[in-house]
Amino acid sequence: MSEGPPLPGFVPTPLIDPFEIYVGPIFDRRADKGAKEYAIRTDARHMNRRGVMHGGMCMTLADMTLGQAVWDATDKAPCVTLNMQTNFLKPVVEGDIVRVVPQLIRRTRALVFMRGDFAVEDEIVFAVSSVWKLLGRD
Repeated sequence: MSEGPPLPGFVPTPLIDPFEIYVGPIFDRRADKGAKEYAIRTDARHMNRRGVMHGGMCMTLADMTLGQAVWDATDKAPCVTLNMQTNFLKPVVEGDIVRVVPQLIRRTRALVFMRGDFAVEDEIVFAVSSVWKLLGRD
């Protein structure tokens, strides 16, 4: 399992969801202009039989990090994922450090639109766009 911060300046991201705890840890730090950057060091749990990061794990990482960014952008408003579109561009292998700085695209009273380019070093390995519903808001 991943141990310790994957990069200097990163700290463990508090995870409370049991599933997220199982696939974590993930780490974060402040990036440019105060945005949060997230990172995970991949390990054997994240791989498929071909030795590359499972597509479901990529989507789980996106849900975790973009969801945390929604949580931060809405002062901890409860939310759920309505839609997520993932484009898989390059394989991720065990030991890679995958990083993302989630981007808030638009926010309405009830919806939040997010995107993220997930990269290993400087190469985008998958890109995600998602829509989140803020609970209790019509």
